[in-house]
Amino acid sequence: MKLNRIETILATGIYLFALVLIFSNEGRAGVTRSAASLMGYATVIYGAYLAFTQWISPVFFRERKIDLAIAFTLSLFFLVWLGLTTCVWVRDHHWNDGQFVAHLKRGESLGGALLVFLLLFVYEGIKRLVRYLQQTQSTLVTRITKESLVVLGGGAMVFVMLLAIEDDLAIFWLSLVPYVYLVFALNIYWLLPLKEKKRYTLTSYLLIAIGVAFVAFIPSGVFFLNVTGSAGPVYFVIWICITLIVLPLVNFVYQQQRVRIGQLVNLQTELGHTSAGLSFLRSQINPHFLFNILNTLYGTALQEDAERTSAGIQKLGDMMRFMLHENNQDRILLAREIEYLRNYIDLQLLRTATSPDITVECDIKDALESTYVAPMLLIPFVENAFKHGISLNEKSWIKVSLYESEGNVYFDVHNSIHRKSESDPERRHSGVGLENVKQRLAMLYPNRHELVIRETTQEYFVHLTVQL
Repeated sequence: MKLNRIETILATGIYLFALVLIFSNEGRAGVTRSAASLMGYATVIYGAYLAFTQWISPVFFRERKIDLAIAFTLSLFFLVWLGLTTCVWVRDHHWNDGQFVAHLKRGESLGGALLVFLLLFVYEGIKRLVRYLQQTQSTLVTRITKESLVVLGGGAMVFVMLLAIEDDLAIFWLSLVPYVYLVFALNIYWLLPLKEKKRYTLTSYLLIAIGVAFVAFIPSGVFFLNVTGSAGPVYFVIWICITLIVLPLVNFVYQQQRVRIGQLVNLQTELGHTSAGLSFLRSQINPHFLFNILNTLYGTALQEDAERTSAGIQKLGDMMRFMLHENNQDRILLAREIEYLRNYIDLQLLRTATSPDITVECDIKDALESTYVAPMLLIPFVENAFKHGISLNEKSWIKVSLYESEGNVYFDVHNSIHRKSESDPERRHSGVGLENVKQRLAMLYPNRHELVIRETTQEYFVHLTVQL
């Protein structure tokens, strides 16, 4: 929920509470002049608060429209002055009294209007200071400062409203707000962390917290008793009631903060592992693939003239540019992945073109330009087919099929199998590329892919469906 909406809800709640309190205290015999005047005070202050904080300040001052901001602020000031004068006139005279202009010239309503706008400017200044502190490095001092400013600004506005209703109630609020925040800060930032660090029991914590709360309440209680002249027992009743409310509430807030912090830490850890895992998996695929292609080009250069070799090098250059510029992206166009796949197959055909017993069939359809896929997702299956399915001495075959339909990619690879001899160093390789692509599919397309792999003594079949 946005801050402006929270401010409006809180201000409206306080305003309605003030109206109910005024009516219950002074309106039992009907709407008296005094009750009507106090309700008017609350309404004028509430309206000025909404107009200034929700319209003039964000629309004009924050957007640097200073001329309009000053004009609307002065207009609002005169409206508040006029409203407060009306409240004084209703309070002191009958409804049809004609002394309204005389009341307008008196200093009571003018002073009240000046006080209201002074508090509004202070409140907006506190809000801007809080926003500035939010942009700075977050430390315990800045956090306590921000919270103190918010409490000070909100408490001052409520104090002014209560002061127009009942002096003792306003004094009670003025003494209560600093105490409640002090107990909150001491428990959140000191006592509760200390309880966990030292592993205090609940009884030990409560004894310490109650003792700290009592000491913190002494200045507030002394101030309240001296100003209001209330009886001593009221001091202890108020302290006990507030403490019974504040301590459980603080403990609840602290536990909720711990849960949220734990969730954020776990999420950051999982994201770090996932990003590192994806980068590592990609780095495992690429070097192995490049070595295979370089070996193929080397063999082609020995067997053929420079024309075929140059064509192969050109395709390899296109593929290397792909890996350098696009392989590190999270998503690429499916058309670029298909182009990379075709270049790889064309390079492998340079090696197998002179062998009549090797058959390679490709049915790779073009993809829509708006379709995206994770890079290097398909090539490991084709690479595996050429690695284990091709023999220059025996009959071999590979079939590759790929097409896109309604947001799904259907990919099939079917190849013969030729077991490596015991002396072949490739025999000891365990197919890291395929394991990596399985992990990438699980990370990037959870519950959105189907991978079927079947193997016999002579054939190997892969079917992959990915929902993009």
